[in-house]
Amino acid sequence: MSSWYVQTEAEKVETFLKSLRKTLEVTLMIEIIFLFILFLLGTLARYIVFGAFDPLLFAAIFLLPLGSFAIYLVSKKFAEKERAYQPKNIEGWSFYNIQKSLPIQKPLFKGEVHRGYVKRYFQQKWNYIVGDLFGFSWHLSLEVKIDEDVYDVQWYHQKWFTQQDQWKIYKNGKQIGQAQTQVNLKNTVSLTEYIRFNFHDITFETSAPTLTSTISLTHEQRHLGKMKRNHIISNVQVLEVQEDKPEYLVALILHSYFFKGK
Repeated sequence: MSSWYVQTEAEKVETFLKSLRKTLEVTLMIEIIFLFILFLLGTLARYIVFGAFDPLLFAAIFLLPLGSFAIYLVSKKFAEKERAYQPKNIEGWSFYNIQKSLPIQKPLFKGEVHRGYVKRYFQQKWNYIVGDLFGFSWHLSLEVKIDEDVYDVQWYHQKWFTQQDQWKIYKNGKQIGQAQTQVNLKNTVSLTEYIRFNFHDITFETSAPTLTSTISLTHEQRHLGKMKRNHIISNVQVLEVQEDKPEYLVALILHSYFFKGK
């Protein structure tokens, strides 16, 4: 069997697993609550306007919050696994990322040494409440701690009617860079994801094929690092960088959360 064929089959399996995980994604719980509210209001309106009331239908509606609670329990279980993550036979940077509903601190390791954490957060509480309706990457902001430094990646829109997402990046409260997606016809047709970063007046990019998990970091076509799953069915994210620059890690993590977390 040729190496080309093996790679193609691996990509197909990875895409299938990614789609399956999305289908079972624990972020369904907020959508279920919204459906519960809509069905409840519809049932009450039907009773007020037409005087019709179906006890079985009314009782069935209350199964929705029970389903949402069950999904929350699953998310909580996954979150415990993320907090308890301990790398095995990994020399580079790594963290465990399986659930997206609960914005917890996910431990970040270099080898077997705990060096910090990765956390998704929302700048306003209402963003969290409705965020699942618009997709995981909507208003995506991150907090990445590496040793004693905290990197704050804040989402913002310079223009409201634009297809580009933008971020300001802070280190310990001081802005050190910014980032912007490069969504255009060429990249869309070629199924390629791009984010352009600017740190200390130096520009570099993260890029990845849409159908695979591997993300590359480059500067003027020079390879600086990459990020990928530990293996094809793993939720352990492994980062390898040419230089131990925290900015490189932040860039790769942002790309992973924004594009690969959808």
